[in-house]
Amino acid sequence: MNKELIQALAFSAPLVCALVCMVMTLLDILYTEKNRQERKLRLFLSLTFSVAALCWMGLVLQVTNPKAFSRYSTVFLLTLMLDQILIYRFVHIITATTQNNRFSRLHFVLPVLLTAVSLVTDLIVPFEQQEVVIYGGSSEDNCWFSTLYSLTRFVFVVYNSLYPVLGILRIRRYKRSIADYSADTQRTSLNWLAIMLALTLLTIPVPLAGLLLNIDVFSGFYSSMQGVLPTLFIYPILCYNLLSDNYVIIVPDDETPTGNATGIDPKRFARYLRDKKPYLNSQLRITDVAADLHTNRNYVSAFINREYGMNFSRCINRCRLKELDRLRLSSDYVESSNLELVLAAGFSSYRSYLRVKNEEDKAKVLKAF
Repeated sequence: MNKELIQALAFSAPLVCALVCMVMTLLDILYTEKNRQERKLRLFLSLTFSVAALCWMGLVLQVTNPKAFSRYSTVFLLTLMLDQILIYRFVHIITATTQNNRFSRLHFVLPVLLTAVSLVTDLIVPFEQQEVVIYGGSSEDNCWFSTLYSLTRFVFVVYNSLYPVLGILRIRRYKRSIADYSADTQRTSLNWLAIMLALTLLTIPVPLAGLLLNIDVFSGFYSSMQGVLPTLFIYPILCYNLLSDNYVIIVPDDETPTGNATGIDPKRFARYLRDKKPYLNSQLRITDVAADLHTNRNYVSAFINREYGMNFSRCINRCRLKELDRLRLSSDYVESSNLELVLAAGFSSYRSYLRVKNEEDKAKVLKAF
């Protein structure tokens, strides 16, 4: 097998993977009941997978059919940029913390402009001359297209480096806000999303850009695999965690039914925790507590921080740890497994329990010192 055929097979793998993930996401919309926001998120991710598939199709054409690739280059250019913008938009939706946290349309200005320039270039520069530039040739008649082609590869590196960094920074800000909104540490960590962005940043931009620029050191099989293999994990990670609802979206305040806001008395709040035991709900949010107490989320957050010296998530998870200790001493749960006890105490999973337990143990050690 020659090098071109091996690379074509390698680039076909993420193409198929993206298409499979797109189909699974669309099927989830058709066969499961989802609210409007969840359906919108799944439709958007399906669009992201389709753009990614078109991008990998371009790489397959580049190594197998030069003439077809020269005619496909404008679509390929657009997908190179839209791929990371759409993934960042997906991150933006999940990590939105305020109602007015809108996604700027300026992100699409440069892709639209470059695509328009590329379309004009297709009308001016013959495809034969474009093919010469794309595959490493030179000519006095194609300086304009040569400059444009080099610019698009530079943009590819910038987009695949900049947007993962922006996504990771948004996740960090999200974690600070979500700790005062949801007590489900497993679904609010978004570690899977951060890992996906880190994989993109570390493995994709350099080898694939080197391949597109016909740099010999990046034209080998192993360099190509460095850019291909991470996507075989990234796309399924995105698809699986979305379909399993492994995330929490903060609901804007004006969408939270609070009724008539009233004050919270410490005794009343303690009685509410003791009698209602809201912490047994593994997906408990601060808006649920606010609705039960006929107040608003900001008041509940301020009250917990003032009275207990901690955020909402830590307060609820401490209640769950105390409930777990009580269940272990109860005769009704003698034959229950440790996992069953953890779930009965309100934790969404054993991993979530371990994360909370480790954080509390660290806090006790720091307090001791």
